[in-house]
Amino acid sequence: MRLLALLLLPSLALAQTSSIVQAPLPSRGLTLPPTGAALVDEATALSLNPAGLGFVRAGQLFYLHERNLEQDSTADGVFLGAKLLGLGLGASMEWMRPRHGPDYRRTSLGLSLGAPTLQLGASWHAFGSDDEDVDSLDTFDVGLTARPARYLSLAAVAKNLNAPEEGAFKIERAYDFGLGLRPLGERFTLGVDWLFSEGAFRQGQATYTLQAEVIPGLRLGGGVSHGFVDAVPLALQLAVTVDTGHFGLTYAAGGGENGTNHVAQVRLSTENYRSLRPPGGVVTMLDLNDVLAGGGSPLLSLLGVSEADPFLRLSRWLDLAAKDERLSGVVLKMEGLPGVDWGKAEELRQAVLRLRASGKRVMAVLLSVDDLGYFVASAAERVYALPESSLHVNGLAATLQTYGGTMQKLGVTWDVARVGKYKTAPEQLTLTEPSEASREVVNAYLDNEVAWYERAVTQARNVPVEKLRELQAAGLPTPQLALKLGFLDGLILPSELDGKVRELVPGGRFSATYAPRDEREGRWGTRRRVAVVPVLGTIAGGKSREDPLGFSRIAGAETVVRALEAAKSDPSVVAIVLRVDSGGGEVLASYLMYQAVLDAAKVKPVIASMGDAAASGGYYAAMGATEVLALPTTITGSIGVFYFKPALEGLLGEKLGVSQETLSRSPMADVFGIWKAWTPEQQAAVQQWVDTSYDMFITEVAKVRKKDKAEVDAVARGRVWSGNDALARGLVDRLGGLQEAVESARRHAGVPASEELDLVLMGEARGFFSSLGGEPGVQAALALLPAPAEPFPSALRELARQAGVDLEMLRPGMKAMMPFTLTVR
Repeated sequence: MRLLALLLLPSLALAQTSSIVQAPLPSRGLTLPPTGAALVDEATALSLNPAGLGFVRAGQLFYLHERNLEQDSTADGVFLGAKLLGLGLGASMEWMRPRHGPDYRRTSLGLSLGAPTLQLGASWHAFGSDDEDVDSLDTFDVGLTARPARYLSLAAVAKNLNAPEEGAFKIERAYDFGLGLRPLGERFTLGVDWLFSEGAFRQGQATYTLQAEVIPGLRLGGGVSHGFVDAVPLALQLAVTVDTGHFGLTYAAGGGENGTNHVAQVRLSTENYRSLRPPGGVVTMLDLNDVLAGGGSPLLSLLGVSEADPFLRLSRWLDLAAKDERLSGVVLKMEGLPGVDWGKAEELRQAVLRLRASGKRVMAVLLSVDDLGYFVASAAERVYALPESSLHVNGLAATLQTYGGTMQKLGVTWDVARVGKYKTAPEQLTLTEPSEASREVVNAYLDNEVAWYERAVTQARNVPVEKLRELQAAGLPTPQLALKLGFLDGLILPSELDGKVRELVPGGRFSATYAPRDEREGRWGTRRRVAVVPVLGTIAGGKSREDPLGFSRIAGAETVVRALEAAKSDPSVVAIVLRVDSGGGEVLASYLMYQAVLDAAKVKPVIASMGDAAASGGYYAAMGATEVLALPTTITGSIGVFYFKPALEGLLGEKLGVSQETLSRSPMADVFGIWKAWTPEQQAAVQQWVDTSYDMFITEVAKVRKKDKAEVDAVARGRVWSGNDALARGLVDRLGGLQEAVESARRHAGVPASEELDLVLMGEARGFFSSLGGEPGVQAALALLPAPAEPFPSALRELARQAGVDLEMLRPGMKAMMPFTLTVR
């Protein structure tokens, strides 16, 4: 009796069946629960279509047991699948014990390679048995799976390519063509297969599969198969699968003319499957200090291996978490916000509000916060502190420092060429006290900051502003005073935190390892993408880079231009978000970024998203975007340029006894020398240079902002504005953060709100000794400006930054930088 006749003909079984001639030996192996050649994408794909191994994302182990009571036949099998170096790998061993015919073992190896939407796979199957003829058999399969769209999967498999024949046994070559459809999304999958032996197309078998996810973690499957000739009987199979994250159990039963077949399948995986939801959902803790600190290896950063910007990564986490059905609550652990100023704080606050609007319960636990931290925490539904928590909620202040007196004592003078009284950057080193222009700008910004802060906090806590001012007047308010004034919902001990979480989310299950979109999606095709191109830190030539300790960050023109070119030419990218968090830098590097933005915007929408600052050169880079968004507290504008240099003759010559003599053949040959001060002729020449650069700057602003040049000049001349003021003066299009910029990119690209988009970071900073590699386009080649040397040690740069001085000002070259390092705390 042929073993082929023993098949119950479930959908996959038929899709795996090969005709056996002259002897009872199948090549199909175990019966699998209902699936098809175009549907299978787990380790068990090795048995059906090896191309499916390419869709395995992590380690998987499947154990299957098959039993047919009527025929007294059993089988067991173990399947392994993994992803390594971009290849899908599989291995399996199956033990077949048929009632009629020899017992045998089938050992299989397979691999698959390709792109996310197209995989090509191959497998080898070796048979082992006490029967010498069976023991000498092996077969080869090749398969192809294409998933060009979310709703469509296509497959073609050639099985038993070598058509082996040993003694009385012969296994014929066979073919399987599969079609998968998802007309209603991932919850329902339809499959159709046509399997036939070589030369017997019309005598093939048709199989139909339905897979349905009833609720997360519970899947049902069904299959039916038949032929169009009498030799192929009708068969049915039904299956149910229960999934938890890393464990799954399936039972399938089916029947045909040869009785009922039972299949039990157990899955273990490192990949997290959609699982049964706990009644109250999942609650997780988000440690903002830990997440924003990054935690990367300084050595790896030095070598050029780095992760995405921590704030961009956190923003993506919060966006995905708001859409995750599993998540019911978030506990914010507040203990510092490294790298965050008021612009990014507003983005975090809005992200917390979006979490709440999506139905998540949010609780903040304050360990140590200042006004900035409390500003973010106040967006939570409930705010708690420990009895000994540190609340540095004492009001906002901005500090201006000048070092002109120090320069006088050192005997150093400075030559300055600038445009506008508000381009006051050189004044830090030339004046003994801040100018009235500096005080005017900083006071205006501080007033805006305080008003925004007070309004947000008092509305969130539903308290009058006088209460907030009373809290701040305490200097270092105690948690008890904050509770009394209405800025806390209670004081808790660490041991009481679990109880507060249970109050917040009754029945919720706490998970310390939760991550949004960490479940196996099983999604076909690929999502279209929005590219995020960062301009973070001081703008300069060369590549974007950051030092291993995080003291310095450079936004390199070469990196930004290359990233914009790549995003512009990538067909999967529908729009670009230029994320700017920079106080400016070199004029030429800023101009090259601006031109690259203009070129990209001719092909795809480019939305500029401004973070804490997008001033001077940072504004230059952003202003050419299709739409420009700023946050209410973003430091923006500062449209202007300057050049300055020291004259060290007084220090080195008069005080230290150094002698220097310059022999020149031109009155301008020593214009950039740092020994003597400029002559009147040199001063006039450099001022003309600066004036010309400034004129080009405001000309470009007028062109892209569609304003009169005189109108731009009136709000330029180095003046720093808040996001609110910049909007009122037409320097930006509207208020919003990174998330609003992504949604704007979607709208401008004409992508429906129902379509999911992926964010991809292009052009992130690397270590100082890294290289991006690849061949740049012409514009990127132009941006290969020499990267400035690093004359200042990292620790000195950080010390200077804390003192309010940006040492990047001291590099040679024309600068478009903020007039001061402004920190409001």
